Amino acid sequence: MISSYKDFTIEVINDGNYTHGSVDNISSYEIEYYDGDSSHTSSKHGIRVSKDDEEISSAIICTGGGGTIIHKRSYIIKNDSIFICCGSMIYSLALPMLNLNWCKELDMATSFEIYEFENDFLIHGEVEISRLTENGIIKWQFSGRDIFVTIDGKKEFEIIGDTIKLIDFENYEYILDADGKEIK
Repeated sequence: MISSYKDFTIEVINDGNYTHGSVDNISSYEIEYYDGDSSHTSSKHGIRVSKDDEEISSAIICTGGGGTIIHKRSYIIKNDSIFICCGSMIYSLALPMLNLNWCKELDMATSFEIYEFENDFLIHGEVEISRLTENGIIKWQFSGRDIFVTIDGKKEFEIIGDTIKLIDFENYEYILDADGKEIK
């Protein structure tokens, strides 16, 4: 996916074939970020920042946990940072040089999506829904009876005004207020 931010073009890709330390990689990156053992990664996302068609920085983030892919809700660019889901982790990298601001494991399995919510972010994880600040401070987390994945096409995560509607694998429905408290 390609996004524009200020004078920069930011490209974010799945790079599942990337191997740490290999000279046979199709793509190379200036910076490598790994969560734990670099030989056991399930998700690998490359990020390139360019200005006027000239690349100025590149990084790859690699993590374990459930596999993730790049899609329209897998990252957000805001206030000179990119916030990106990768496996079980959320990374915040400073733009344009892609230096690490912070990284956090917000779900023990997979962090699927990131949404802006009020002045914070909501993370739709497989096991937990999390609200955190731009600085990576967790405000609250919520778990249900089962994972927040459905197989019948129902939307398992939805923001409706200042509430969050969730449906778990067993089709239990939860409505949370902005503070992560269940109201239904």
